[in-house]
Amino acid sequence: QTRLALVLTIYFLSVVAFSIMTTTFSLFMMFRLGYDPWHSGWIFAFVGVISAAVQGGLIGKLVKRFGEPALVVAGALLCSASLFATPYVNPMIGLIGLLAIGAASSIGNALMAPSLSSLASKSATAGEQGGVLGVTQSVASLARAVGPSIAAVLIYSAVAHMGFDRQSQNMSDASILRTFWTAATIQFSAFLLAAYFARTYGKKYQAGEVAEVS
Repeated sequence: QTRLALVLTIYFLSVVAFSIMTTTFSLFMMFRLGYDPWHSGWIFAFVGVISAAVQGGLIGKLVKRFGEPALVVAGALLCSASLFATPYVNPMIGLIGLLAIGAASSIGNALMAPSLSSLASKSATAGEQGGVLGVTQSVASLARAVGPSIAAVLIYSAVAHMGFDRQSQNMSDASILRTFWTAATIQFSAFLLAAYFARTYGKKYQAGEVAEVS
């Protein structure tokens, strides 16, 4: 089915991009800002709280008002923008920039993930629900293997550079740029597919209604 294939493709691309970010974000913070695991842990805790707030308290209301396709589009755009902006965070911007980017990425992912799962479910008949759920999880697992593999290649610099902490690291400003901009490009591709999906099939996915599979 074309609709289900589109949903799974958007999901795969989004998880790949998000996995690249989560794999390299701590390294980025260490190299660019000198943040150690203690600081990084608090940043990720902040991101987690925002994600929990959106998925636990807001997503239901947002789906009823806007529908899943629109939320996927908005979430993909937020994630793409945050990935694009990440390399521009420097010591002058510091914590405020990190929190803003982390919040945008967290909100975007929190809008996309449950909405895509719902769309995948609505794209299948009652007898296909279990199979579609299994395929969706397999797609996510594959993406979580592909993302870190891409990140490992992109973030590495053969020539060591000195980071903010004055330690020599096998990464550079250039490798950080290409890593996050590659993730942003992948996520923006997901955004374009999501926009096409919303425009083409959005009316068939009314909030709270299971779309008939044609």
